[in-house]
Amino acid sequence: MSKKGKSLLLSMVMLLQVSPLVYADETTPDFALETIVVTDSKIVGEGETTKVTSLNVKDKIDAGQINSVTDLLQDVAGIVVSTNPQSGTTVTMRGMTNERLVVAINGNIIENQGGLYRGRALEWDSLPVSNVKKIEIIRGASSAQYGGTWGGVINIVTTDTPGENKTYLKSSVGSYGDRKYSISNQGTSKDGKISWSVSADKKESDGFYRNNFKNSHDTNFNVIYHFTDKKKLSVAVTDSYRKEGIIVGNNQNANNENGWDSDYPIVPAQPNTTVNSQYLDGSYRKFNTQNYSLNYADDNWKLALYKNKQERNDWLRYSTSTDTAELTTDNSGYNWQQSRQLGNHMLTTGFDYRKLKFKVNTSSPSSLEAEINGYFVQDNWQLNKKILLGLGLRYDQYQSNNLLTSKEYSDTSQLSPKLNLTYQITSKEAVYASASRVFRPPTVSDYVRWQMNYTPSKISNSNYTKYITYNSLSWTLADWQKTIGELDTENGMAYELGWKKQFNDKFGAKVTGFFNDIDNYVTTYMSSGITSGPPTYNIDNAKIKGVEIATDYQFSKTLGMVFNYTNQHSRKSGDPLDPAGTEVTTLPRETLNLGLRYNNHQGFRASLDGQRIKTVDTADTAGYTLVNLGMSYTTKNEQTIALAVNNLFDVDYEQTAGIPMMGRNYSLSYQIGF
Repeated sequence: MSKKGKSLLLSMVMLLQVSPLVYADETTPDFALETIVVTDSKIVGEGETTKVTSLNVKDKIDAGQINSVTDLLQDVAGIVVSTNPQSGTTVTMRGMTNERLVVAINGNIIENQGGLYRGRALEWDSLPVSNVKKIEIIRGASSAQYGGTWGGVINIVTTDTPGENKTYLKSSVGSYGDRKYSISNQGTSKDGKISWSVSADKKESDGFYRNNFKNSHDTNFNVIYHFTDKKKLSVAVTDSYRKEGIIVGNNQNANNENGWDSDYPIVPAQPNTTVNSQYLDGSYRKFNTQNYSLNYADDNWKLALYKNKQERNDWLRYSTSTDTAELTTDNSGYNWQQSRQLGNHMLTTGFDYRKLKFKVNTSSPSSLEAEINGYFVQDNWQLNKKILLGLGLRYDQYQSNNLLTSKEYSDTSQLSPKLNLTYQITSKEAVYASASRVFRPPTVSDYVRWQMNYTPSKISNSNYTKYITYNSLSWTLADWQKTIGELDTENGMAYELGWKKQFNDKFGAKVTGFFNDIDNYVTTYMSSGITSGPPTYNIDNAKIKGVEIATDYQFSKTLGMVFNYTNQHSRKSGDPLDPAGTEVTTLPRETLNLGLRYNNHQGFRASLDGQRIKTVDTADTAGYTLVNLGMSYTTKNEQTIALAVNNLFDVDYEQTAGIPMMGRNYSLSYQIGF
C-alpha cells in the first residue's frame, strides 16, 4: 500500500472509531435502489416499497445442469449469460461484460484479472454454488460500497444458518457423457453456537466439441460460530480443480491440421488457420483454485479478510512444437464497514483494500501487480414518509505496476459522488432515480495486451505489422504507438430512472431506464488481419442506454408466470483503429425471458423457460430463441428425481462466430436426503 493510501486509511479508521450516538439494530447494506435478491425461493426487491416475486430459482429444475452461479442468473432481467467454448462464460449486465462488473463472495470482491491467452475474464466455474444462500444483485453504479463497476454488483452469499443436520447425496447423467456426483452435509450444534456446511462434487464430460473433455472436482467448507444472535465469526474454504480439453479445429478444409471427425460439429481451426499455429488433439488446460475468507459481523459493523488464488497450466500441442504456459492469479484484501442511526439518517462508512498479482510464464513472460484503496460513506436520509434520499461519496486510489520492468502503468485517484432518490407515491407504488460518478481502472490483462501491442517483441509478426499491411499504411512503430496511446482509466456518469408498482397480490411490475456516459472507454480491436492478442486501447467515449421491464403474474396457487425484457443501444466515438465504427458490437440489442412455473405443492414442480436474444446488425453472430423444460418430483422421505431438456426445439445458434452451440440435450438426476 502506498504512503498516501496508508495515511488516508489511518485517518479514516480514526474517524470511524468515534462513538456513534445511536447504533442501528444491525449492519445495514449500502443504499441501492435496484437491489434484487436471488434466493432459493424468489427474486425480491430488498428493502423496496413494492415486493416483486418474479423468479423462483429452484423452479429452474436442477437435474444436474446447474453447475455454476451463472446458471442461476440467466432468467434475471438485464443479465445475459453467454459461453465462448474456448474462453468460458461471460455475464453481461446493462450492456457491461465481466470486466465492468463487480463479483463478490460474502462481500469480498473477486478481483477481475480480465481475459487473457484465451482464458477467463472471471473463473465463474470456480465460485461455490452448492452452499449458496442467496445472490444479491445491485444494478448500475449507485452503490458507494463497491467501486470500479458500470453494470453492477453480483454478491454471492453463502449459507450461515443451515438448520437441522442433513446429508444429501446426488447423482446425475446427461448428454455428451456428462456425469456428476455430489455429497453435502449441513447442520447446527445442539447449543446453536456452531453451524457448518460441507460439500464435495465431481464432474466429468466427454464434451460436445472435439477434444473438449472436462474433469473436475470441488470441495467447500464453511463453519460459523455464533457468539450471540447478531455476533458471528465465519471461516470459508473452497478448493477447485478442473482439467478441460481445448477445442480444436474439426472440418474438411485442407488447411485444417486436425482433419475431420464426423462425430463432432464443424469448427474452424483454432486459434487461427495459420499452418503450425493450430491447436491439435490432446491440448488442454488445468485450473487449481482456492478461496479463503474470514468474516466477523456484529450488530453494527463487520470485518473481512480474504485470499483467492488460481494456478493455470496450459499444454498446447502444435504440429511442430508443444507450448506450456503457467498463469498465476493471487487476489487478496480486507474490508470493514460500520452503520449507525443518527435521527432520520442511516450512515454507513467503510473502506476496502484489494491487491492483485498476475504472473504469466511463457516465451513472453509478464508479471503485474495492481492495488486499489477505496473509502466510502453513504447516508440514507428519510426526509419524510414519502421521500428517501441517498447521498454517497467514494474515494478510490489505484496503482498498477509491471514487476518485470519496474514500470509504473498507473497511479491515479478519483472522488465519486452518488445521489439516489425514491419517492413513495402510495404504499404499493414508487418512482426512483440516481446519478453516480464512476471510476474504473483497466484490468491487468488489459495492460498485458496493451504492452504486447505497444512494444511488440517481434515486429515482423506483430499486430502492428498486420494492421498496416492489411490497410496499406506506411506507419512507423511510433505512428502506431501514437494511435493506440497510453492506457488510461475509464470515468464518467451513470444515470437511472424507474417506476415500480404492486397492482395486487397477483401482479407486480417494474420499469427502469439507464444511461452510461463513459469517457476513455477501454476496448480491443479484432479486424484488419488481427486474429489474436488484440490491441487494448482507449476510445474517446461510449454511450450505452437501455430500458428494463420486469413483471410477474400468479394465475393461481399452482401456476405463475415471469416476464422480463431489456432493450439497449450503444454509440462510440473517437476510435483510432475503427474511425468509421459507431456502435459497440459486443452488446445484444434485445433480450427477452418468459417463464411458466408450476408447483402442485405435493412434490411435483415444472418450469418452461424461453429466452430471445437479438444482436445488433453489425454483430458477428445472429439472434436466437431457446426454450428449456424442467420437471422434478420429491417424495415425502426427501427423494427427488429431476429431468431437464435444454434447447427443447433443437435450435441451431452461435454465441461465438463459427462455433455452433449444443442442440437439444438432456440431464437426469436423483437426490436423497437423510
